[in-house]
Amino acid sequence: MALDTFLHFSGRWDDWLTLCQQGEEKAVAAKDSHNAGWRAYHAGWVYYLRGQVNKVLACADRCTGHWAEAGALERATAIQLCGLGHRLEKDYPASLTAYQKVLAFFQTIALESEVVAIVLNAVAGIEKEQGDLAAAERDYKEGLRVAKKVKYQEGVAMCTGNLAELALAKEDWRKAEELARQALPLSEEVGRQELIAADCRYLATALARQGREKEGLDYARRAVEIFTHLRQPDELKKAQAALQECGG
Repeated sequence: MALDTFLHFSGRWDDWLTLCQQGEEKAVAAKDSHNAGWRAYHAGWVYYLRGQVNKVLACADRCTGHWAEAGALERATAIQLCGLGHRLEKDYPASLTAYQKVLAFFQTIALESEVVAIVLNAVAGIEKEQGDLAAAERDYKEGLRVAKKVKYQEGVAMCTGNLAELALAKEDWRKAEELARQALPLSEEVGRQELIAADCRYLATALARQGREKEGLDYARRAVEIFTHLRQPDELKKAQAALQECGG
């Protein structure tokens, strides 16, 4: 798990994917369905980060197969990966249904935990993409509350940044700036590169839309640099748009 986290946060996603693929193959050969499922799950995460919907769904199918006789935790995790795939293909009702099932399961284990904060954040993201900004704000704030309660710093950074993006969607530029300034040092402390880049984009956009383009320029450049390195084309386009807004 520590190696997975390092490769994920540092943006070494090709290395992470190779490790997952090799690990799944070895686990299958050893008839170790438990670890085969987890390797397929993490491979699916890499594909999700890269926006490769068909490969995410293929990994979800493999998870389901590997964990056909596993416990409820593994089945919920496979459903979560399906939800990610549906979100990428913009089938938001299917994605939301999957995540609500996952949330209900994890809340039966503990109402407040790291995974509950993660799933609430995902539910809010889907609601935002459906245009239900009020529901998205409610669930982002609940995810943030839970993350703070259980001292889950990555979750605090993630939810704070997503609230900044939500403020941009609501055209509340000052609030977006405030939240992005809160989120960026939190993401830097955690070290997760795509969160840092996203926070930089939110801050650059919020500054540009207040007529403070020069202040946003370095943040926009940093976002473009990180998303270029991570090879996230959709996020890179957004960062390039922010850079253009800032006069870069």
